[in-house]
Amino acid sequence: MTTALSLMILSATHVWDPRPDIAAWLAKLTRLSDPEPAWTVRLGGAPEVAAVLEGDRVIVASRGFVDAYRARDGSPVWHWPVHWAFPADDVVVARQKPDNPDADPSPDRGYAVLDPVSGAVKWSDHDSIAVWIYSTTIVDLVCRDADGCLLRPRAHQSGSFLWQVSLPGGARTIRGANPHLAGLRDPAGWFDAAARGAAPKMPAVMALTIDGRIHVVDTFRGVYVREVAAPDRETRVAFAGDRLLFVTARRGDAGCTFSVEAFDFASGRSLWKESGFDLDTARGAGCEQREDPRGAGGRLVVTGSDARPMLVEADTATKAWTGAPGSKVLATDGLLAVVLAADRVHVSVIDVAVPGGKDLWTGTTGLDPDAAITGSFVIIRDSDARTLRVLRRGGLGVKLELSTRADVVGFGANSILLGSARSIGYHAVNG
Repeated sequence: MTTALSLMILSATHVWDPRPDIAAWLAKLTRLSDPEPAWTVRLGGAPEVAAVLEGDRVIVASRGFVDAYRARDGSPVWHWPVHWAFPADDVVVARQKPDNPDADPSPDRGYAVLDPVSGAVKWSDHDSIAVWIYSTTIVDLVCRDADGCLLRPRAHQSGSFLWQVSLPGGARTIRGANPHLAGLRDPAGWFDAAARGAAPKMPAVMALTIDGRIHVVDTFRGVYVREVAAPDRETRVAFAGDRLLFVTARRGDAGCTFSVEAFDFASGRSLWKESGFDLDTARGAGCEQREDPRGAGGRLVVTGSDARPMLVEADTATKAWTGAPGSKVLATDGLLAVVLAADRVHVSVIDVAVPGGKDLWTGTTGLDPDAAITGSFVIIRDSDARTLRVLRRGGLGVKLELSTRADVVGFGANSILLGSARSIGYHAVNG
């Protein structure tokens, strides 16, 4: 009380004004990073999807709205009320809200394709119940009668159909934006929120779960192939490229025992089978498989029975790279891999396209860092030291190093977006 009274007297007599110090303390507490972003904006809610697109546009979906800002200065450009929105290279795909949401006869159907520069609607569809957003193609699902549905890929700019495939009527349970497909799980799980704004390439095979069975569509030829079911409750079905994987986990004397068998997706012919391949699908003492296998870029992230991490070709089961016992693959895109050593502080970036792998960069971090790989960057997050390093893929030099508690919520070819609570900030990555 004495201290508080003294401060009040000093302030009232203008001997000392605490307001600048308080303002500086609040600014330091709330800033996203050091050095600070080039610009920061305050959103209506936490960012859900964000990306930096060509054409000087930053797209952010947050709490029922999608907004576009100029990348060079953060000034607002356009604003739409939406149920959801996803950037996709040269367009933004969104389910818009009407002026009177209560009068909307189909709030869970349809989508619009927006020009990211102007926000204008390029084309729209009012009947689809699900849509997958890819970098060059939009695939939607429409069910007009009880007996069947249609899967339809469409061109970004025109909306023209590339092909149409019939699916059973049970597909009507598939809803929303980017519904789950039977595929691989990116090992850089911490980066999932940022990756939502980066539309992937359309997969060679779309594997949709309908009435408990997986229905396989060849997207290259535009044909329905067949349906697949797991042979038993201990087997999980997944796809890696054009390989159908049966991943089996059973309880053993010393934990779970694993095996993986790969089949040609079209003919169903068995191509390879390996025991001891742990794809990180099982959880708990009962070895229940609750997760998709880990992998990316046509390669599986495997832990062998000797605790060695491996990158394995999904096509042939060839071991493209094998690490030391106890090390861990933090991130990969099939060409590069970020590996954490068994000591949990040394990190290496490895070119796994070279037989046996080639070290391209090594560094030391705090305990148990995270990493992610994009088309332009390798990003390493050190939660211990609260730092973020951004390396340019060409040459792997550190082009940006930040002190930050914020999350990476989006990125572009030459920039990253940080987010904390309702604030989002833009950092250019030069060089």
